[in-house]
Amino acid sequence: MVVFHIFQDIIDVLPQSESFSLPTFKRNPLKIEFTDSKETGQSVNTTYHDGFGPILPFAASIVYHAMILHWRRLTALEGDCKAVYEVTFDVGFQDLYLKAGDTIGVIPHNDESDVDLIISHLNLDATADLPYTLTIDNNIKGSKIPPHVPVKSTIRHVLTHCVDLRSLLKKAFLLALSKYTKNDKERKLLEYLCSKEGSAAYSTHILDKNVCVLDIFTTLKSCKPPVEVILAHLPRLLPRPYSIVNSGVKNDNVIRICFSVMTNNNRKGLTTGWLENLILNGHLSFEYGMQNLSISSSTYFPKEKVPIFVRKNVNMFCLPTNLETPLILIGPGTGVSPFIGFLEERESLKESNPDIKLGKVWLFFGCRNPVLDFIYEEELNGFLSRGTLDKLFTAFSRVEDHETKYIQDAITQNGKEVTELINDGAAVFVCGDLKTMAAEIKEILIKCFVEHHDMTVEDAQKKISEMQKDKRYVVDAWS
Repeated sequence: MVVFHIFQDIIDVLPQSESFSLPTFKRNPLKIEFTDSKETGQSVNTTYHDGFGPILPFAASIVYHAMILHWRRLTALEGDCKAVYEVTFDVGFQDLYLKAGDTIGVIPHNDESDVDLIISHLNLDATADLPYTLTIDNNIKGSKIPPHVPVKSTIRHVLTHCVDLRSLLKKAFLLALSKYTKNDKERKLLEYLCSKEGSAAYSTHILDKNVCVLDIFTTLKSCKPPVEVILAHLPRLLPRPYSIVNSGVKNDNVIRICFSVMTNNNRKGLTTGWLENLILNGHLSFEYGMQNLSISSSTYFPKEKVPIFVRKNVNMFCLPTNLETPLILIGPGTGVSPFIGFLEERESLKESNPDIKLGKVWLFFGCRNPVLDFIYEEELNGFLSRGTLDKLFTAFSRVEDHETKYIQDAITQNGKEVTELINDGAAVFVCGDLKTMAAEIKEILIKCFVEHHDMTVEDAQKKISEMQKDKRYVVDAWS
């Protein structure tokens, strides 16, 4: 038996005779019936239980099938740095009424190789493209078809467009999978991971390592559940949100986004990997694209258009209506991207009305190395030279002897001035990772108020809370 390396240490010590405290097992209520038809998945209608598919979360527009107009790589090809791209979408003659700070949702689909893996492992080749009908077993209490799974469709369509094949495995799903795992060691492993006794192992081997059903099927060859079990447990494949880089002031038909291509368990990010593949392997040759990555925008007309929609700005992550409000913008890495739109919008307002009075703008940016991944360096320096940006604070974590390693250090070093500007009415905008950076920024600002303004921790916390309530401290973060 080949065991995926992340499970090897558990397999080695797992007691085979011990019984575990397992969650309550719920029988699968779904029943599937295939129609012997020659129709393919592309010609079969998709029907949901209520006649409509699940609504798009936070949608503020219809879905646009956008063409990729330009793209460029923002990070260097050499060195240990992630690939970061900027992509420009053309939505045609549509008035989107975009504001700086808005986001779009990109509607992804699962990778063809991932779908084929599921189909092959579960021996669904003969039925994957046949029309099916889903029903429920009314004898099982609480039975229902998941709202994101069509009642009538094909397995290939659902695996491609409806369910998230890379979602984290919940314990109830692991238990259900164990019921259809023939090999004793493999079954015992799944039982242990969803048991009370295996709680720590579940955190370290499933949650921390982002293990998904694709990993389980690749590793545990005897785990072959009916497809109904997969449909019952896999969550919805959700759109991915991205901040827009530009403001809609100059051109409402064009949307720019910036993204880094992440890799997990040897798989590139679902949406970012797809977009990267589109721009590198479309009508442009790979060699031509690589030559133009860091030099200029490449014009590109892909065969495949990208479904996108404008999202509601529920966090009010946008410029204050009072243009005299000073701004403190904090965004390391790709977190700087919405602030390019902020600065672009303010600059456009100043150009159209030279007498307008604007508040100060300070921006804190951090990356590993200014030579490798200082994205939007030229744009930021341009805003600085034209007076649109008043101060630019930078931090470089991988540069030896650089006194400012992280963006948190830059704020601490300028804590007195930062808190004074806040006391003068500045609004703070933070964009970045929720688990680390965003939480740490808040704590650092609290410490700065305590140190420089003779405040107690409780008073400083209350001040930040009041700023959040008044939308003067706004966070756009991802986990």
